[in-house]
Amino acid sequence: GGQAIGAPTAFHIGVSVNPSACNLDQELRRFEYKVEAGAEFVVTRPVFDLAGFEAFRKRIEGAKLPIVAGVFPFESARNAELLAYEVPGVRVPDALLDRMRRADGPEAAAREGIAIARDIAAALRGSVQGVQVSTTSGDMDTALAVLDGLR
Repeated sequence: GGQAIGAPTAFHIGVSVNPSACNLDQELRRFEYKVEAGAEFVVTRPVFDLAGFEAFRKRIEGAKLPIVAGVFPFESARNAELLAYEVPGVRVPDALLDRMRRADGPEAAAREGIAIARDIAAALRGSVQGVQVSTTSGDMDTALAVLDGLR
């Protein structure tokens, strides 16, 4: 409309990747296209399988992009099983499912889900540039509990 807008807005281009994709070769081809299109950083879907993530990270390290890993605290054993068995492209190791199943009651399960997410975030710390914590219910207290003690 002929009006000056001042300083232009600066954006950074982030792209999403799934390190546990059912077809990892296809996911990597899509990732390469995103890099060619100008990606400046990567945000992953929630990471549960650390060994699988490390293998994935090594395959994309040539792009030299910062990685922000997704971390997700389970709310219950049922929530963990739903992700493991019903959501394509999510890999939850049996050891994590066992930890959630051993939790005695809803409050204990929520605490164990936070502990698992915190363990994953701590394990990822040396190989990623950040973590992004999301919760099913958008519960800020749960997300902050995951981050508590990681500094």
